[in-house]
Amino acid sequence: MKSRWLANRTFVAKDDLGRVVIGTTKEAFFSLDRLAEFLKTSPLNLKVALNLDGGPVACRSVRLNGYRQKFYARWESQADGNTVSLLRWPISEANWAMPMVLTVERK
Repeated sequence: MKSRWLANRTFVAKDDLGRVVIGTTKEAFFSLDRLAEFLKTSPLNLKVALNLDGGPVACRSVRLNGYRQKFYARWESQADGNTVSLLRWPISEANWAMPMVLTVERK
């Protein structure tokens, strides 16, 4: 049976030119199998992808050469038949909940 657990998804991937692609969805939209299908059929030409995490702990903060972007997940959902359960991040103003740090450096 396919998962009905919908959450933010964060992934790191490599495209056909060897470029590293890092992505995070803003909302709880993808189950893992739907994310995999989306990445396979996207125009990004990804050759390999790794899911890092999902749900309220999945978050993103980017700082590079004056560019800044920050958003954090707020909820995830589990559908079971006609019942949908929501898990909401308990601290909606949190800006410190970074579960990991990923860096990219030149070879």
